[in-house]
Amino acid sequence: MLKSVNLKKEVFKYNEPLKSDYESLSRNELEIRRHAFISNLLINDFEKLCNLIYRHDVSETKFNIALQLSDIDTQAWKITHLVIDREMHKVKTRRVYKENKDMKNRESIE
Repeated sequence: MLKSVNLKKEVFKYNEPLKSDYESLSRNELEIRRHAFISNLLINDFEKLCNLIYRHDVSETKFNIALQLSDIDTQAWKITHLVIDREMHKVKTRRVYKENKDMKNRESIE
């Protein structure tokens, strides 16, 4: 019983990272948080996991391939990397867009 309570606390502690976490946390910390969250969803709420994958715009093909892996822990790690890779790509895209926008604004002022 105690182990179950501790697991629930860990899942609560490692809830889904916020968008800002992708810019402020280390990759390792993101992976730990995301893995705990995704493992819990794989076991307890697959529908919510599918919604998360859709919301993060992860490739459905890559997600389905990850689900074919040998065990839940391996699946969770693969899905974790898919989500983080996708979110990091979004962060880079936002930075590039912001830099281009800032540069155009500076040029229009000069």
